[in-house]
Amino acid sequence: MTKLTINKIQEKIGHLALGMLVILTAGFLVGCQEEIDVDLPEYENKLVVEGTIETGQPAMVILSKSVSYYEHVDLDYLLNKVFIRDAEVSITTEDGQSERLTFQYCADSPVYFAYCGNQIRGKENTSYTLTIKYNDQTYTATTTIPRTFDLDSIWFSHMAEFLNADTMRTMRILMHDDPSEANFYAFKLKVSCPKFKDRLWNSTVPLAFDDKTFNGLTFNYELERYNVASMFMFDLTEEERQAQSRLTFRPGDTVYVKHSQMDYHSYQFMITGGLEATLGTNPFLNPAPVISNIQGENVLGCWCGLASKIDTVVWPDTVGYLNGTYGTKRLVRR
Repeated sequence: MTKLTINKIQEKIGHLALGMLVILTAGFLVGCQEEIDVDLPEYENKLVVEGTIETGQPAMVILSKSVSYYEHVDLDYLLNKVFIRDAEVSITTEDGQSERLTFQYCADSPVYFAYCGNQIRGKENTSYTLTIKYNDQTYTATTTIPRTFDLDSIWFSHMAEFLNADTMRTMRILMHDDPSEANFYAFKLKVSCPKFKDRLWNSTVPLAFDDKTFNGLTFNYELERYNVASMFMFDLTEEERQAQSRLTFRPGDTVYVKHSQMDYHSYQFMITGGLEATLGTNPFLNPAPVISNIQGENVLGCWCGLASKIDTVVWPDTVGYLNGTYGTKRLVRR
């Protein structure tokens, strides 16, 4: 009697579950047939400022317009509809020297042109004000180049987890942080080898970082090479493009390591701009707020002063073993 009752209960529960499934499925299908019209607001272009001045170097400023996520963008579109060539751009030092930048060919620019200076060169512990006049609007920003710093050592690090570790290395640096001040660091790399030569500086990951977790300490840090966007590699052959896409280093590489410090406002832009560049490719995620130091209406970007030095590390074609690292034969500072 008990067994029969349980079977009937199970049967009723099964019928109930089947009925609920049919109802939910029908509701889902009906709901999917409903059309929803969404009026997207018209996109408003912003002025985008990418400006730098480094120790010993003239100012370089690239001006462009932001574009909608749904816009089809290629190199031709960028050159003709995005980049701005008719603005008035100037810089002024803290002691009153001024220079108007001219729009010209620039090998250090991703698109081969920029507003560049010639007379005023970046100096440590000096502030520079950028002024841009465009479409009857004026935009300003001030940045300070802090002091430069030296690395204790740089080496190609052994990668024991790879079978071909003798021909693949990462790069590590050792440095000491100044405990008397807040520091904001950035590293960039260039590689020159028989198969390719980097034209542009490659950023490392992360784009910038502070010293909150190692203030006043000596720390060991791995430099991860970030690839330049393929849009700016149009002048490379397919073989060069594939060779350049690697993240590690090989015998025959000469690696230039640029290590820089920046002020806090430049650091804020690097961090928030890098986050937006990563998450902004997904239209279904909330955009990350980009903190800009440019003053004016409908503008974003950064005017960044960098206290930079460059070290050169060579890994000869003949691989050698020295103090637990491979190929660290020469370190040249300049």
